[in-house]
Amino acid sequence: MKYNCTGVILAGGKNSRFPGGKKAFHRVGDDMILTHIHALFSKLFKEVIIVVNDPKDFIGLDMMVVTDIHPLGCALAGLHAGLFYASNPWVYVTACDVPFVNERVIRYLIDQREPGVEVILPFTDGGMEPLAAVYSRECIPLIENNLEKKIFMIKKFFRKKKVKEIPVSDLKKLDPSMRFMFNVNTLEDLKMARSLAKQIKSMEDDTPSKI
Repeated sequence: MKYNCTGVILAGGKNSRFPGGKKAFHRVGDDMILTHIHALFSKLFKEVIIVVNDPKDFIGLDMMVVTDIHPLGCALAGLHAGLFYASNPWVYVTACDVPFVNERVIRYLIDQREPGVEVILPFTDGGMEPLAAVYSRECIPLIENNLEKKIFMIKKFFRKKKVKEIPVSDLKKLDPSMRFMFNVNTLEDLKMARSLAKQIKSMEDDTPSKI
């Protein structure tokens, strides 16, 4: 059964540190990063939305594509668009440049939904991870208020009492390597991701079948 939740992939970044086209279209392992994320989200969620700046770049992909309502080119505007267009009460949001999205982590975060909570997010050694998090559509007016005030940092709209932080100790039980946070910002990151993908595939191939 799929979650009553919308998977939102933010693919509107400027790629300022990454030459040679959109990061999401590069391959890590057998698939483009974007199609890999989309395939997992399609398995988990009743609806998947890609938020982009330039829809023509995504022509030919069998995906639901939307653009920012507030064309400000920031992650907060992308989050707002994802929430606005979602037909479900909750969304799980990710960036488009994370090649090692982890199904166990996503399921765990979504299962933390409860009355009175608006945001569920990992809290790691590096701080909050707002682009690997669950948001209620009740956040929409809070985000719109901050966009109007040009306050673009995502965590600035949080109402502390309505935020559920998931500690790193819980996350490491699900993804000991914490690879779900790895994102591709540079060509060096891409090379590292491809190397990690090869290592993971090699380990999987060496694992004896239980059949």
